[in-house]
Amino acid sequence: MGENAIGRQRWAIPDGYIPAWSHGPDPEMTSHEGLSILNTGDREVEVRITLYFTDREPAGPYRVRVGARRTNHVRMNLLTDPEPVPLGTPYASVVEADAPVVVQITRLDSRQAENALLSTIAFPV
Repeated sequence: MGENAIGRQRWAIPDGYIPAWSHGPDPEMTSHEGLSILNTGDREVEVRITLYFTDREPAGPYRVRVGARRTNHVRMNLLTDPEPVPLGTPYASVVEADAPVVVQITRLDSRQAENALLSTIAFPV
């Protein structure tokens, strides 16, 4: 990996939640969570996302790729393999990559006309 690679290979996001319904027009204003994954390195990175729940076994891993010197904005509500991310259900995430990346989480809650947007950096492990 070139010297341009920044970040970590494991990230934890303890608070996850995608509202089960939305107020705004689809798909732009559909309630969702998004992972912004930055790869400043010189090769493509494979990322695995595992979801943890309060009342069931984990789901995943969901696999995505981030090109060299690129970013990938992953809408969690669009992940379907190995199963759709459940709506209206609290979860936590662990993001693992085969090279250093930077992970940021954003949540759009459009259950009311006055939308709420939250964004924060994930916890590097």
